[in-house]
Amino acid sequence: MRPWLKAGLIGGGVLALLTILTNLGTLLPSGVSTIISCCLCIPLLLAYPGTGALAAYWLTPPRMAGEGAKEGALAGIIAGVIDGVVSTILALIMGAAGAYQQMLSQLPPETLRALEEMGLSSLYTSGGMAALSCVGGICGILWAVAMGAAGGAILAAAKRD
Repeated sequence: MRPWLKAGLIGGGVLALLTILTNLGTLLPSGVSTIISCCLCIPLLLAYPGTGALAAYWLTPPRMAGEGAKEGALAGIIAGVIDGVVSTILALIMGAAGAYQQMLSQLPPETLRALEEMGLSSLYTSGGMAALSCVGGICGILWAVAMGAAGGAILAAAKRD
């Protein structure tokens, strides 16, 4: 199996698990949810360059920074797509379960009125949240490619042999 594919699948699995845990945390009371999100933030951010670094690590020595960046970017695409699909599915499930309505009910009434006046109230439906999740997934793929390439280039340059 190619290094970028192996690293991308592992990185995608790690990102999917962290995404699931973060989304499940939103179903808990807000204080606990905030703590869970904060605790998962650093591992979530490190998983992207870690995926690229893993792809570069599995390259046959001698490693070059350019080759490491390419392998890291390819691994990032795989990891980002897996995480984007999981995020979209979770958005659909949470929307069907009424989790978004529960979260919206905790907002002050003046905030809800402001959202309606700006024409953004339709985004806070199940379909709107799924659409936002798809846009977020595309941005996540771009972020995963950039961070995967950076992680791969750094590791390949640091560990040539």
